[in-house]
Amino acid sequence: MRLSKPFLFLLLLFPIGLMAQYQGIDKNYYDFPIQPDKTNFLSGNMGELRSSHFHAGLDIKTAGKEGLNVFAAAEGYVSRIRVATGGYGNCIYIQHPNGTTTVYAHLQKFNPVIAEYVLKNQYKRESFTVNLFPKRNEFILKKGEILGLSGNSGSSTGPHLHFEIRGLNQEVLDPLRISKFTQIEDDIAPAVQSVALKAMDMDARVKGQFGRFEFPLIKKNGSYVITDTIEVSGKIGLEIYAYDQLNGATNKNGVPLIDVTVNDQLYFSQNIDSINFSTQKDILIHTNYQAQKESRIRYNKLYVDDGNTLEFYDAKVNDGFIFVAPQEIKKIGMKLQDAFGNTSTVALTLKGIEKSEVIQSEIPTKRSTYVQDNTLMIFQPKDSVNNNITLYNQKGSFIAEPTYHNDLSNVYLIDLRKFLPQEVTFNNGGTESLQFTDRIPAANEHSYLSDTYSLRFSKNALFDTVYIRARHFIDEAQMEVLEVDQDRYPLKGSVYAEFTPIAAYEDIEKYHVYSIKNPKYPGFVGGKYDEGKFAFSFSSFGKFTLLKDDVAPVIEKRSVKNERITLTIRDNLSGINSFEAKLNGEWILMKYEPKRSLIWSERLDKNKPLIGEFELKVADNAGNESLLKLKLE
Repeated sequence: MRLSKPFLFLLLLFPIGLMAQYQGIDKNYYDFPIQPDKTNFLSGNMGELRSSHFHAGLDIKTAGKEGLNVFAAAEGYVSRIRVATGGYGNCIYIQHPNGTTTVYAHLQKFNPVIAEYVLKNQYKRESFTVNLFPKRNEFILKKGEILGLSGNSGSSTGPHLHFEIRGLNQEVLDPLRISKFTQIEDDIAPAVQSVALKAMDMDARVKGQFGRFEFPLIKKNGSYVITDTIEVSGKIGLEIYAYDQLNGATNKNGVPLIDVTVNDQLYFSQNIDSINFSTQKDILIHTNYQAQKESRIRYNKLYVDDGNTLEFYDAKVNDGFIFVAPQEIKKIGMKLQDAFGNTSTVALTLKGIEKSEVIQSEIPTKRSTYVQDNTLMIFQPKDSVNNNITLYNQKGSFIAEPTYHNDLSNVYLIDLRKFLPQEVTFNNGGTESLQFTDRIPAANEHSYLSDTYSLRFSKNALFDTVYIRARHFIDEAQMEVLEVDQDRYPLKGSVYAEFTPIAAYEDIEKYHVYSIKNPKYPGFVGGKYDEGKFAFSFSSFGKFTLLKDDVAPVIEKRSVKNERITLTIRDNLSGINSFEAKLNGEWILMKYEPKRSLIWSERLDKNKPLIGEFELKVADNAGNESLLKLKLE
């Protein structure tokens, strides 16, 4: 094969083995970036399942301390420096001769040379937050050279160092699989708590029923097992709740490698060996989002669901879905492995049965209705005479018979793709409003228009088709509420909404949209009021209301010493949006730590005394401003 000149140039710059991510990277290329002479402990590993993303790289504990030396893992030059109040906080990126990049996040401080460069650029841009790209080779670091001090900046929830190794295309690689750092010890195999079996369509059954069922595991002869054979029929999805722990730490980390076998043949394989930031939100479809919202337990799907574009599934027969014919026995095995090669196994047996209208198992009746994927489940007590129900929508009605039942309860399965009910009448004459509003298809632009509100979905908003229940009303507390379903469907992108207020407001321009998933802690969404309507976007379903914030942020002086003024800034509702300080009319840098509500000054010229007229202006997200004036002597 003839190589083009550009490709030959790339090969000269980067070893060819690196094209295959891990192959060709010298195992001794990187040193451990913090406390290299000690045993270290992790609070997060590569690919760990977080609420909104796969964790990238390693979170290295610092025993609750800040200010530990952070070292360059290999020689290279600083390619990027970022300072932000959220995200990675104070962060350094180092480009290495082998084509990889290492990332060091949540730092307390940069080393003096880099800190001076950052400070000058903050003054040049008159901004605390900066995203800088120094000239190539402007800051050369040798392996083991101090680049900064560990901290707790950005969205960190406690002092630690976040460390990444990235490949040629900035995809994140697993440091523990590149280099078996002796500073981390792990001889503990992954722990497996339970598995779940999910009926994937209306004709599928688990224990004779439609739905999703969890099964605890016991450890027997070194393997996690379910001792009883599970009866199933139709298309079944398998899920697992597991985690990994390392020596000396109680943190529950992720399990990157999972293989599933069916009758000893490899059927499905997951290998989270790299992460592309553009697909981070796909974690919401890689895990069972609805189950996590209901139980706060994050189950890893062992099948590729609709809308999942992740590429780390190495084997996926039938996309991982398991089909068991009547009387067929299938032995399911799982092998879970961490980055150190510690493994755990799981074994269970499935038996195929014919689905039946009469079942013997207990039917859950905690709720009257439940939605799973495309199916509405309705639960009702069994009647001795009439067991039919009637469903209504604007186009008509139909009578439904029980899909299956036991001696006490009936279950009705309604295909929402065919009929979207707005009300149901039960066999005892009672009625219930179901409030289904619209069927929203995935991968298509779609709009819904009501009398007082509208919703607009882009083609990238959804992973899969959803069936929303939406309403606009005044609740019992006389609060206006726009409810767009419950937070049970994951959103891939944002949804645009508009509504005309139905309550009376004074100074309506001072109101903004807030999320009230937890009414005690409303979350500022914002939005814009124009021509009698509020317009806003949201990235998760739920309830929204209008709240007035006309209270300006609070500014309190704490101290003036060592040529530094320190203050606290707080806001009661919408949150801090911006701040700006001046000394004798000239802009002065104020560093900000939102977790502690602290803000403090740093002069560009350290020899210049902090004397004169000081002003600090702080604005919240609702547009309220506070101004503090002090005479510094």
